[in-house]
Amino acid sequence: MRGIYWMRLKAWRLLAIGTVIAVYTLLLVVDARFIFSSPSLSLWISFGFSAFVALVFLAVGVLVWLYARDRWVASLLFGSFSVIMIPFAVRTADLFQAHLFGAISGVCSSLGLTLCALLLLRFPRNYFTRWSSARTLTLRLKQVAVWMYVIALVLLCGFALSFSLVHYLWPRGPIWLNVLDLIYAIVVLAGIVTTIVISYVCSESLRERQQIRLFVWGVALAFTPVLILSILPEALNLPGIRAGWSTLTIVCLPLSLGYSILRYQILVFDAYIRRAVAWIVGVVGLVMLGCVLIALCNKVFMGMLASFAFGLASLTAITAPVVWWLAKVVTERVFFSEVLHYRRLIAEPTLLSDEILDLDEISRLLTLAAIHTFETSHVCLFVLDESCGCYYVYPALKDDPGDEARRLLARVLIEKLRPQTCGEVDWLETQWPAVEHIASARRPSLLYELLREKIGASFGLRRYVVTTMPLGSEAMLLAPIRVQGKMIGLLVLGERDDLQQYAGPDFEAVQMLLGRFSPVLETARLYGRANQHAALLNSLYSVSTLPGSAFQSIEEIAAVYAAVASEATMSRAEMWLFDEAQGLLRLVISSGSGPHIADEAYLRPAQWYDWAPWFYAGESSQEGQSSIAYMPSCLSLVPHFPFAWLPLQRGEQRLGILVLTYWRPHCFMREEMRVLQMFASQCAASLENARITIELREACERQKELDRLKDQFIMTASHELRTPLTAIQGYIELLSEYNSTLSVEARGNFIAKAHRGCDELALLVGNIMDASRVRIDAENIKLIPVLLRESIMYVLEILEAICKREKRRISLSVSPELCVMADDMRLRQVLLNLVSNALKYSPPETDIEIAVIEDDTWVIVSVRDYGAGVPPSDQPRLFERFVRLDRDMNSPVRGAGLGLYICKQLVGAMGGQIWIESSGVGGEGSTFAFTLKRTPSNLQVSDQKRQESDLTI
Repeated sequence: MRGIYWMRLKAWRLLAIGTVIAVYTLLLVVDARFIFSSPSLSLWISFGFSAFVALVFLAVGVLVWLYARDRWVASLLFGSFSVIMIPFAVRTADLFQAHLFGAISGVCSSLGLTLCALLLLRFPRNYFTRWSSARTLTLRLKQVAVWMYVIALVLLCGFALSFSLVHYLWPRGPIWLNVLDLIYAIVVLAGIVTTIVISYVCSESLRERQQIRLFVWGVALAFTPVLILSILPEALNLPGIRAGWSTLTIVCLPLSLGYSILRYQILVFDAYIRRAVAWIVGVVGLVMLGCVLIALCNKVFMGMLASFAFGLASLTAITAPVVWWLAKVVTERVFFSEVLHYRRLIAEPTLLSDEILDLDEISRLLTLAAIHTFETSHVCLFVLDESCGCYYVYPALKDDPGDEARRLLARVLIEKLRPQTCGEVDWLETQWPAVEHIASARRPSLLYELLREKIGASFGLRRYVVTTMPLGSEAMLLAPIRVQGKMIGLLVLGERDDLQQYAGPDFEAVQMLLGRFSPVLETARLYGRANQHAALLNSLYSVSTLPGSAFQSIEEIAAVYAAVASEATMSRAEMWLFDEAQGLLRLVISSGSGPHIADEAYLRPAQWYDWAPWFYAGESSQEGQSSIAYMPSCLSLVPHFPFAWLPLQRGEQRLGILVLTYWRPHCFMREEMRVLQMFASQCAASLENARITIELREACERQKELDRLKDQFIMTASHELRTPLTAIQGYIELLSEYNSTLSVEARGNFIAKAHRGCDELALLVGNIMDASRVRIDAENIKLIPVLLRESIMYVLEILEAICKREKRRISLSVSPELCVMADDMRLRQVLLNLVSNALKYSPPETDIEIAVIEDDTWVIVSVRDYGAGVPPSDQPRLFERFVRLDRDMNSPVRGAGLGLYICKQLVGAMGGQIWIESSGVGGEGSTFAFTLKRTPSNLQVSDQKRQESDLTI
């Protein structure tokens, strides 16, 4: 279908081609009729040569007409070759009917010569538009001269056509008509030669000079054999070749001109064409050498057949190899000198040497060499990174932010080649279809070729010829860099500065350039890969130098190892620790940039392969797709990004999982997998050692704490117990010594005071015993609904005597129906300790306030005194065992420092919290508060309205 579309689009070209082919066939038929009327071998040979030459002119004209980019050039050449074809097609008929076919030949020759002259004004330099915007007087004069020359050509052509017509109508006309015809030919040929010389001298590029050189030498090859083999021997009365035979080389004229026009649109065949030209030059040279040697030997060895044969054979054996070698040299230096130019540029001494192993430096040198060779400022180099399976731009664009041309070229190429399913990326993946096509291609490819292959628009000769449409950004040349058949890089040449397209000669120059740089580039790439592997080893194992005592927790060592792994691999490192009791993996740390392996904070490994190393290269990896069944089962979704799953195990003990995730494509090399597994083993050993170290440290700390508590208990107990014991001992000694002299009241007072000391001593010992069994009591607490007011009233009744003695007033604000979830006996013990402390640590005759704040869920009970308060610095340790303030150690107030500790344990067991609020300023006192959970009362109460009551004792 696309072929039909193309044919419809080019229908007018095909119509012109069909018309010319029909004329060619008709003329051959007419010409053949004269051969059948007088058949002879010489006529058949002459007819064959003429038909072949006419066919060559026709074929070259058709090829240029179809594929030449400059349509004016294509039209002029097609027209000139079409009319030049006619004299060769009617050559035999011209011998029999000179008037009619001679006139046709004359008209076509004159018209073809004029069209060739006009063609050279358009190609390779366009003299019609070159100075169309001229502003200086010199350029305007040149433009006027060009148009005057064109007008003269047209007028002369008209005269020549008139002369041919007159010659046909008046065969025996005056001789000056032939002279005028000859003068026209000489003038036009002189104009052609002048145009060629001016174009060559004024040419601005190597391509223009090469095109002119090809045309000139094609003309030389076409007419030199006729001159040497036919005209010159005839003038010197020497044996030669008939002009009909020697004019066969005239086919070099259309071939050279057509090739010079299409050379920079031909994608391939340039090397083959140069080889064929070398063969043609060699064959022509050998034929000319043979003719010269035959003539020379004929003169020297006249009549001596043996000597003639020996001399001819000897001279031929000596001179033929030299002529063949000279033919190759001449072909390369004369016809295709730009190849030598490229070789000189590429072989120029540079900084390139075998000692250069830096990949960025080699890439920069290759880029500069390409810019210098191909005269383009848009060059970028992609180099294969096997760890990622992608081609990245080198030198890195981030290292050279000012190179906007290279950045733009790389971005355009990536946008053109990436599949539609791929998002925004800054690399070329090896598995993209376009990249695979480049890797398998035998030659460099133009970008538009790849795009044309993708849409299936290549057929016939179009696959070998550059399109005639403007390419724009698709004109870039993609040259694969190969080492031992493997593509290790891609050199991208952007649009040339002269706006010409890349074609056959450029392909060979690219191959020469890459042939010189590719070994050094591969060496630098392998060296960089080895350095990267060594850096990975150094980074991963640098953490092994840290002492185990430097870590305070498992999470801390996990964070350190995750940070090291993330930095070394440029990925996200997640550390999942295993809770053996619950059978779960818990995410404890995530470091670096990359996707998360799972959205959940917990994973449940259930299969044996959850604890096996696993490396996944992403969705594009065929190996990963084939082993998808062994993906860790605890992952709910199959990740679309590369990741490494590294179990942390010590023997049969499972400690956790280290996961590395990558945003960019990543291929895990064998060395990298081995290093990562070794790092995971080291991490597991460090985690196990840290766990053991932390447990030992905690045990040591607990032992130190126990020793501290023991010392504090001994100090507190010895201090607090000594006071009542001293009092008891003193009163007993007084009774023992003065019992007979004491009065009944004094003896009773001594006994009462001794009894009070015994009670105080029993209270201290009781508190110590309560502290020893408070944890057991906390475990045996049974929570039931308890009326808070009744518990508070019970405690106040116990302390009523003390309040009356010290003239205390305790205010209470609580609802009679307020019910909390608590253990009644332990609740009363807590309230008794708090109110007793408020009485002990506040001056007599000061008030005590008991307040209750309630909401839908919780009840806050607070006890406030107006004593000296507690400094903020001492508040954090107030609820620990055996803690008393320094100011209270020598005060009359006795205590073991266990009351608040017991309260904290009991309140916590009942589901609440206890705390202190104090500014530490004397007279403002302290407030001890605790919370309990509220519950509806299950007791019978009256329906009367709730009211608050104030109790004063």
